[in-house]
Amino acid sequence: MKLCAKSFAQTELSQSSGYEFYFAEPFVEVGSERKGNHSFDLLFYNERENRALFLECKGSFNEGKRVLQEMQKARQMVLERIDDLSEVVGSDLDPGRIEWVLCIYDRDSSKIFDSLRGQAQKKTPKYDVDLVKVWIYHPKSEVVQLYYGHRHENQALTDLLLKGFGKDQVKKQFELPYCITTHPFRIFLRAVVTKCYVMNLYNPLVKDPKVIAICDIFEAMLRDVSLGVSDEKKRQMICEKLEAVIEYGIHYHLLERVGEGRVRLICRGTRISAVVENVQNKFIEAWVEEKTEIDAEKLALEHFLKNGLVDQRRLSEF
Repeated sequence: MKLCAKSFAQTELSQSSGYEFYFAEPFVEVGSERKGNHSFDLLFYNERENRALFLECKGSFNEGKRVLQEMQKARQMVLERIDDLSEVVGSDLDPGRIEWVLCIYDRDSSKIFDSLRGQAQKKTPKYDVDLVKVWIYHPKSEVVQLYYGHRHENQALTDLLLKGFGKDQVKKQFELPYCITTHPFRIFLRAVVTKCYVMNLYNPLVKDPKVIAICDIFEAMLRDVSLGVSDEKKRQMICEKLEAVIEYGIHYHLLERVGEGRVRLICRGTRISAVVENVQNKFIEAWVEEKTEIDAEKLALEHFLKNGLVDQRRLSEF
């Protein structure tokens, strides 16, 4: 997952294909609203062609059919919230220009393709067999490749992915525009790091540039966010979003409160490129770790229930 995200963050791969990493786990809040909802791990967007890629990265799994059914459910949820997504991206997205990608380990690829072949032979498949493009991760070489039988709508992306990408393509610094509904991490990176931290860094009167006034973050967001509402309403909306961004930073150990109206960046380095790289690395690693723990808990509970090791009524205790 980290390799996929970083490889599309202002790299040769992203510049050649036009696709940029926008944020992790699109609609994470929406996905948790109802039991049984599924979301994707990453969103890549091509502004030139107004195309989007939703990517789901899977570790070990037992059933290919179940993974593909979950992908179909996640796709349906995205399509139901296409207007919200369009507002986040800043363009009116065409559902016909969205592609759905599953990234898996090479050792698990046969489970997916066996399921696809099996469903293709049925009169009524349990999922759309043409829905997913498959990327395969080879851990020994640390390279991700597009499955040779699949093609993306973007020919440059297809050619690049058939060759494969790995750590050599990784360059982690990126800066993207944002709006009021943008994912908190992108706002954090833009407003807190590339605006306020940089302002402090070049101010000789500031002793510690990583200590940032919350009012400065507010002003940065006020300048960058475009909203067709009154000034009073805009300030109210940004104030609410600002608090969410700060709490998000604290949750992922990117920020800490250091006094009334101030926060401190928790990262290594002082050069802007080093700070951006470290912040993005920390976020991706923390997010992946959190998701892995959640997935592990779900697998453990499934094991307990399947083997009668825990009573269904006591499930809430976990």
